[in-house]
Amino acid sequence: MTNLVMIPAFGCDERLYAEIAPLLPSNVLSSTVIADGADFATCIEQVLAQAPEQFVVLGTSFGGRVALETTLAAPDRVQGLIVIGSTAGPVADQRAGLRRSERLRAGEAEQVAQEMGDMIAHMEGPNGAAARQAFIDMCATLGPDAMTRQSDALARRIDLYPRLGEITCPALMLWGVNDKFSPAAEGLRMSSAIARGRYVELADCGHFPTLEYPDETAAAIDHWMEDVGLSPRL
Repeated sequence: MTNLVMIPAFGCDERLYAEIAPLLPSNVLSSTVIADGADFATCIEQVLAQAPEQFVVLGTSFGGRVALETTLAAPDRVQGLIVIGSTAGPVADQRAGLRRSERLRAGEAEQVAQEMGDMIAHMEGPNGAAARQAFIDMCATLGPDAMTRQSDALARRIDLYPRLGEITCPALMLWGVNDKFSPAAEGLRMSSAIARGRYVELADCGHFPTLEYPDETAAAIDHWMEDVGLSPRL
Protein backbone atom coordinates (compact mmCIF):
# COMPACT_ATOMS: atom_id res chain seq x y z
CA MET A 1 0.00 0.00 0.00
CA THR A 2 1.25 3.47 -0.91
CA ASN A 3 0.33 6.37 1.37
CA LEU A 4 -0.46 9.61 -0.46
CA VAL A 5 -0.71 12.75 1.68
CA MET A 6 -2.41 15.63 -0.13
CA ILE A 7 -1.99 19.25 1.02
CA PRO A 8 -4.60 21.74 -0.25
CA ALA A 9 -3.93 25.20 -1.65
CA PHE A 10 -4.38 28.49 0.16
CA GLY A 11 -7.94 28.77 1.44
CA CYS A 12 -8.82 25.22 0.42
CA ASP A 13 -9.75 21.98 2.15
CA GLU A 14 -10.16 18.30 1.25
CA ARG A 15 -12.74 19.17 -1.42
CA LEU A 16 -9.85 20.22 -3.65
CA TYR A 17 -9.04 16.51 -4.03
CA ALA A 18 -12.47 14.96 -3.60
CA GLU A 19 -12.86 14.17 -7.30
CA ILE A 20 -9.44 12.59 -7.84
CA ALA A 21 -9.23 10.47 -4.68
CA PRO A 22 -11.73 7.80 -5.87
CA LEU A 23 -9.97 7.61 -9.24
CA LEU A 24 -6.59 6.61 -7.83
CA PRO A 25 -5.57 2.92 -7.75
CA SER A 26 -6.89 0.75 -4.93
CA ASN A 27 -3.36 0.28 -3.58
CA VAL A 28 -3.02 4.04 -2.97
CA LEU A 29 -4.34 5.21 0.40
CA SER A 30 -4.92 8.96 0.25
CA SER A 31 -5.43 11.43 3.07
CA THR A 32 -5.58 15.21 3.32
CA VAL A 33 -3.60 17.41 5.70
CA ILE A 34 -4.54 21.09 5.88
CA ALA A 35 -1.38 23.08 6.61
CA ASP A 36 -2.23 26.45 8.10
CA GLY A 37 0.83 27.63 9.99
CA ALA A 38 2.02 31.23 9.85
CA ASP A 39 5.40 30.00 8.58
CA PHE A 40 6.53 27.01 6.59
CA ALA A 41 8.41 25.45 9.50
CA THR A 42 5.09 25.14 11.35
CA CYS A 43 3.40 23.76 8.23
CA ILE A 44 6.09 21.10 7.90
CA GLU A 45 5.54 20.09 11.52
CA GLN A 46 1.80 19.79 10.90
CA VAL A 47 2.33 17.51 7.91
CA LEU A 48 4.91 15.27 9.54
CA ALA A 49 2.80 14.94 12.70
CA GLN A 50 -0.19 13.65 10.72
CA ALA A 51 1.50 11.71 7.92
CA PRO A 52 2.45 8.02 8.01
CA GLU A 53 6.09 7.14 8.51
CA GLN A 54 6.60 6.70 4.76
CA PHE A 55 4.52 8.60 2.23
CA VAL A 56 4.23 10.33 -1.12
CA VAL A 57 3.36 13.99 -0.69
CA LEU A 58 1.20 16.02 -3.08
CA GLY A 59 0.44 19.69 -2.80
CA THR A 60 -1.26 22.41 -4.83
CA SER A 61 -0.09 26.03 -4.91
CA PHE A 62 0.55 26.96 -1.24
CA GLY A 63 0.23 23.25 -0.48
CA GLY A 64 2.74 22.51 -3.23
CA ARG A 65 5.26 24.74 -1.52
CA VAL A 66 4.57 22.96 1.78
CA ALA A 67 5.06 19.62 0.02
CA LEU A 68 8.36 20.79 -1.43
CA GLU A 69 9.60 22.08 1.92
CA THR A 70 8.50 18.85 3.63
CA THR A 71 10.45 16.79 1.10
CA LEU A 72 13.59 18.80 1.83
CA ALA A 73 13.04 18.61 5.60
CA ALA A 74 12.31 14.86 5.80
CA PRO A 75 13.94 13.05 2.88
CA ASP A 76 13.98 9.81 4.90
CA ARG A 77 10.18 9.81 5.08
CA VAL A 78 9.08 11.22 1.71
CA GLN A 79 9.06 8.57 -1.04
CA GLY A 80 7.81 10.81 -3.82
CA LEU A 81 6.80 14.42 -4.48
CA ILE A 82 3.95 15.83 -6.58
CA VAL A 83 3.75 19.60 -6.99
CA ILE A 84 0.82 21.28 -8.73
CA GLY A 85 1.00 24.96 -9.65
CA SER A 86 3.56 26.16 -7.12
CA THR A 87 7.08 27.56 -7.05
CA ALA A 88 10.49 27.00 -5.49
CA GLY A 89 11.31 30.68 -5.88
CA PRO A 90 11.14 33.50 -3.35
CA VAL A 91 8.13 35.73 -2.95
CA ALA A 92 7.93 37.99 -6.00
CA ASP A 93 6.29 40.94 -4.23
CA GLN A 94 6.38 40.76 -0.45
CA ARG A 95 4.46 44.02 -0.06
CA ALA A 96 1.56 42.59 -2.05
CA GLY A 97 1.56 39.46 0.09
CA LEU A 98 1.57 41.45 3.32
CA ARG A 99 -1.23 43.67 2.00
CA ARG A 100 -3.28 40.52 1.36
CA SER A 101 -2.71 39.49 4.97
CA GLU A 102 -3.73 42.95 6.19
CA ARG A 103 -6.94 42.76 4.18
CA LEU A 104 -7.74 39.33 5.62
CA ARG A 105 -7.21 40.64 9.14
CA ALA A 106 -9.43 43.62 8.32
CA GLY A 107 -12.41 41.41 7.45
CA GLU A 108 -12.06 41.33 3.67
CA ALA A 109 -11.73 37.55 3.31
CA GLU A 110 -14.75 37.27 1.02
CA GLN A 111 -13.46 39.95 -1.32
CA VAL A 112 -9.97 38.43 -1.36
CA ALA A 113 -11.42 35.01 -2.22
CA GLN A 114 -13.50 36.42 -5.06
CA GLU A 115 -10.58 38.34 -6.53
CA MET A 116 -8.30 35.30 -6.34
CA GLY A 117 -11.08 33.12 -7.73
CA ASP A 118 -11.10 35.23 -10.88
CA MET A 119 -7.48 34.14 -11.48
CA ILE A 120 -7.66 30.62 -10.09
CA ALA A 121 -9.62 28.99 -12.87
CA HIS A 122 -9.26 29.01 -16.62
CA MET A 123 -12.74 30.34 -17.24
CA GLU A 124 -12.71 29.34 -20.91
CA GLY A 125 -12.26 25.69 -19.89
CA PRO A 126 -15.21 23.33 -19.38
CA ASN A 127 -15.03 23.42 -15.57
CA GLY A 128 -13.62 26.92 -15.06
CA ALA A 129 -16.68 28.51 -13.49
CA ALA A 130 -17.27 25.54 -11.19
CA ALA A 131 -13.63 25.58 -10.06
CA ARG A 132 -13.85 29.29 -9.26
CA GLN A 133 -16.96 28.80 -7.15
CA ALA A 134 -15.47 25.78 -5.40
CA PHE A 135 -12.48 27.88 -4.36
CA ILE A 136 -14.71 30.64 -2.97
CA ASP A 137 -16.81 28.09 -1.07
CA MET A 138 -13.73 26.44 0.45
CA CYS A 139 -12.34 29.81 1.56
CA ALA A 140 -15.62 30.54 3.33
CA THR A 141 -15.35 27.24 5.19
CA LEU A 142 -11.66 27.48 6.10
CA GLY A 143 -12.13 31.00 7.40
CA PRO A 144 -10.07 34.18 7.62
CA ASP A 145 -7.84 33.16 10.55
CA ALA A 146 -6.32 30.16 8.78
CA MET A 147 -6.16 32.06 5.50
CA THR A 148 -4.27 34.90 7.19
CA ARG A 149 -1.68 32.50 8.61
CA GLN A 150 -1.23 30.89 5.21
CA SER A 151 -0.91 34.32 3.61
CA ASP A 152 1.77 35.29 6.13
CA ALA A 153 3.77 32.18 5.27
CA LEU A 154 3.50 32.84 1.54
CA ALA A 155 4.61 36.44 1.96
CA ARG A 156 7.88 35.34 3.56
CA ARG A 157 8.90 32.40 1.40
CA ILE A 158 12.57 32.17 0.42
CA ASP A 159 14.36 30.89 -2.66
CA LEU A 160 14.59 27.09 -2.62
CA TYR A 161 15.96 26.67 -6.12
CA PRO A 162 19.54 26.24 -4.83
CA ARG A 163 18.34 23.25 -2.80
CA LEU A 164 16.33 21.35 -5.42
CA GLY A 165 19.39 19.25 -6.25
CA GLU A 166 19.07 17.72 -2.78
CA ILE A 167 15.81 15.99 -3.73
CA THR A 168 16.55 12.40 -4.72
CA CYS A 169 13.04 10.89 -4.69
CA PRO A 170 10.89 10.82 -7.84
CA ALA A 171 9.11 14.12 -8.41
CA LEU A 172 6.19 15.07 -10.66
CA MET A 173 5.41 18.66 -11.59
CA LEU A 174 1.80 18.76 -12.83
CA TRP A 175 0.61 22.03 -14.34
CA GLY A 176 -2.30 23.65 -16.11
CA VAL A 177 -0.88 25.34 -19.19
CA ASN A 178 -3.10 28.40 -18.53
CA ASP A 179 -2.08 28.81 -14.88
CA LYS A 180 -2.12 32.55 -14.11
CA PHE A 181 -0.68 32.26 -10.59
CA SER A 182 2.35 30.11 -11.33
CA PRO A 183 3.30 29.95 -15.01
CA ALA A 184 3.82 26.55 -16.57
CA ALA A 185 7.46 27.46 -17.19
CA GLU A 186 7.94 27.34 -13.42
CA GLY A 187 6.97 23.67 -13.31
CA LEU A 188 9.29 22.85 -16.18
CA ARG A 189 12.15 24.66 -14.47
CA MET A 190 11.58 22.82 -11.20
CA SER A 191 11.42 19.43 -12.89
CA SER A 192 14.69 20.15 -14.68
CA ALA A 193 16.40 21.02 -11.38
CA ILE A 194 15.40 17.76 -9.66
CA ALA A 195 17.37 14.64 -10.63
CA ARG A 196 14.30 12.41 -10.97
CA GLY A 197 11.91 15.20 -11.92
CA ARG A 198 9.19 14.96 -14.53
CA TYR A 199 6.90 17.61 -15.97
CA VAL A 200 3.33 17.08 -17.23
CA GLU A 201 0.97 19.81 -18.35
CA LEU A 202 -2.75 19.83 -19.06
CA ALA A 203 -4.07 21.90 -21.94
CA ASP A 204 -6.93 24.37 -21.50
CA CYS A 205 -6.44 24.21 -17.71
CA GLY A 206 -5.75 26.79 -15.02
CA HIS A 207 -4.35 26.71 -11.48
CA PHE A 208 -6.44 23.82 -10.11
CA PRO A 209 -6.17 20.74 -12.35
CA THR A 210 -7.79 18.55 -9.67
CA LEU A 211 -10.99 20.58 -10.05
CA GLU A 212 -10.81 21.48 -13.74
CA TYR A 213 -9.69 18.11 -15.12
CA PRO A 214 -9.96 15.48 -12.36
CA ASP A 215 -9.93 12.46 -14.69
CA GLU A 216 -6.83 13.59 -16.55
CA THR A 217 -5.11 14.64 -13.32
CA ALA A 218 -5.74 11.31 -11.62
CA ALA A 219 -4.58 9.45 -14.73
CA ALA A 220 -1.33 11.45 -14.85
CA ILE A 221 -0.64 10.74 -11.18
CA ASP A 222 -1.52 7.07 -11.56
CA HIS A 223 0.76 6.65 -14.59
CA TRP A 224 3.66 8.44 -12.91
CA MET A 225 3.37 6.49 -9.66
CA GLU A 226 3.34 3.18 -11.51
CA ASP A 227 6.19 4.21 -13.79
CA VAL A 228 8.53 5.18 -10.93
CA GLY A 229 7.61 2.18 -8.81
CA LEU A 230 5.55 3.95 -6.17
CA SER A 231 2.33 2.13 -7.01
CA PRO A 232 3.24 -1.25 -8.49
CA ARG A 233 0.39 -3.28 -9.92
CA LEU A 234 -0.33 -6.59 -8.27
